[in-house]
Amino acid sequence: MERLSFIVAEKSYLIRKGVVSIINRIEGAMVVKEMDNLGSINSEILSHNPDFLVINPNLIPKTEDHRNFHIKMELSEKVIAISSVSPFRKGMLSSFREIIDLNDSKEEIYQKLKSVINPELTPSANYVVSSELSEREKTILTHVAKGLTNKEIAEILFLSAHTVITHRKNITNKLGIKTISGLTIYAILNNLIKMEEVR
Repeated sequence: MERLSFIVAEKSYLIRKGVVSIINRIEGAMVVKEMDNLGSINSEILSHNPDFLVINPNLIPKTEDHRNFHIKMELSEKVIAISSVSPFRKGMLSSFREIIDLNDSKEEIYQKLKSVINPELTPSANYVVSSELSEREKTILTHVAKGLTNKEIAEILFLSAHTVITHRKNITNKLGIKTISGLTIYAILNNLIKMEEVR
């Protein structure tokens, strides 16, 4: 089965990575490009030919020049908005296929994205949540997300550094996330830590 492709355009690194993480965990979906602005959006659309575009509408120019700004995709069919407040033009959100609110839970975002990909699917999601990790793995993930080294984690939990490394490998294998930033985002999305705990 051919995978559905997404471009995600969001200025906030943390929000962008969170949305990308959810999309990449949907079976048959993948993010082909991440952007923090819309400067080259049309050339990226031509280059990657995505099935869907997820953008923060507030990235669209707010000046009079916005009339000359055009995204080469049909908003009502292909574009999903990321929004916390109404964007600068009233009524603009109604032209998007779906709206992801920044206050939505991980499950709500997942369901919205799944409904866009396949409107006929029922709300039963195959999304992998943090319950697949053991309690010890969750504890170690929490410390990793807070920026602690293997040695520091080992000292806090009275474990050997080798045991911590083994747990980290298991966490990476279970979640399919290899980077510390990815693990940190996962921990935040699953309420294992708060953003202010990250150092």
